[in-house]
Amino acid sequence: MSRIGFAATVLLLTLLSACAAPVKPVGNERPAWIDNPGNGVSASAGMHIRGKVAQEELAVLRAREEYAKRFGVSIRSVQMMSTTVTNGRASTVGSQVAREDSQQADVKAMVKAKWRDPDSDVLWVWLVPSDQ
Repeated sequence: MSRIGFAATVLLLTLLSACAAPVKPVGNERPAWIDNPGNGVSASAGMHIRGKVAQEELAVLRAREEYAKRFGVSIRSVQMMSTTVTNGRASTVGSQVAREDSQQADVKAMVKAKWRDPDSDVLWVWLVPSDQ
């Protein structure tokens, strides 16, 4: 094979391998707010047996619960442990009391954005504080 034929074959193979590489669709990249939601929260829900509407409701519910934990709920927990050793035998008794207090009468938030991962069909929602 001549040098020109060899170079043409290598060039053709390079171009074909570049065309065969998987290309992600433009404009559907993972949004930055998923990993860095700012003063809001992001939550997800996978495929739901009842369809896309139920999947969205679940994602929003998870985001609202997380939002309430971060911005409207205070949790105080006390745990007491007592260990007694008698004749080489140890006995441990524990008790725990948790109290949940709401710091705000009204926690208002709204869904600012949604994104569906095309590869895994996971729906992400971004919940932010509502100005109203």
